[in-house]
Amino acid sequence: MALFNNLGKQRKDDRSSVVNSAKTLLANIRFMDVDNPVHTMAITSAVPNEGKTFVAANLASAIATSGKTCLLVDCDMRRRSMSRALGVHAQHGIYAVMAGECTVQQAAVATQTPNLYFLDSEPRIPNPSDLLNSNRFSKLVDLARNTYDYVLFDTPPVGTFVDAAVLGTKVDAVFMVVREGFTRKAEVAAAADQLKKSGCNLAGMIMNYCERTSSEYYYEYYYTHDDKSTSQAPAPKMPVPKQRPSRSSAAKASTPVPTAPPARRKAASTDATVRQAPAAPSSDDTGVYERLAEQAAARPRRAAATDADGNPGASPLPTTPYVPHSNYDEI
Repeated sequence: MALFNNLGKQRKDDRSSVVNSAKTLLANIRFMDVDNPVHTMAITSAVPNEGKTFVAANLASAIATSGKTCLLVDCDMRRRSMSRALGVHAQHGIYAVMAGECTVQQAAVATQTPNLYFLDSEPRIPNPSDLLNSNRFSKLVDLARNTYDYVLFDTPPVGTFVDAAVLGTKVDAVFMVVREGFTRKAEVAAAADQLKKSGCNLAGMIMNYCERTSSEYYYEYYYTHDDKSTSQAPAPKMPVPKQRPSRSSAAKASTPVPTAPPARRKAASTDATVRQAPAAPSSDDTGVYERLAEQAAARPRRAAATDADGNPGASPLPTTPYVPHSNYDEI
């Protein structure tokens, strides 16, 4: 991703922070409205020197590096600075396309970033606000929308000229750049109120020149850490885990190994009365056991039962019916 507006002299961590911020801004714009995605947008500010051209150029670069085609249009016709920030120069501009001298594809020039194209404006155009409010400019916006995936318009500050309010009614969304610690709250509120009264879709504010938050520390730790200094330092040694003792070593240990598990303790009884063990059968019960044994011996086996012709048949039922005993404890 190319960084514009003369960032080559900045530190490496600053460049990485700008790239990350531009990609985060693009992700927020894409997920802003999934049903009605934003494809054409205008970038403006409340007062000059808030960095709207810088934000527009790097946002367009983030769109191009994501694989989408993007057309960046310089509509700040009174102070043209986008061409210098991108380092490109075009032979035709907005007025030539509106006059029918060339198409949008012929007037747009490719930048150093793939998928990023730039459409400049001619110098010394009289009455830029009237030009932006014309029907021919509306047709230019529709042609650019159908040709490229995203179209970005860099507009003048709202507090200085009315161009941003006029163009904002022809695009999907308007974003206002606010420089932290630079612009007064009353100026930002007045600019936002003017955009809303004109019928623009003021989608949000883009903070610029902000102090880094705590999350930037982790970003620098992963992406801007000095690998050269860390490569010279010896790598930390991981502790070697102790090996598990074998069975032979366990047998030689001084602690004796129990030969059998310890006997389980008897659970405490919750009953108030303790049951006595059943007594041995008395002599009176001996006759009962003898009668049961004789009945079992006299009962014929199922396999040996036959009918009158000598063929196997159903097992006969016992001749002596079973009489349940009234006292089971005696059996």
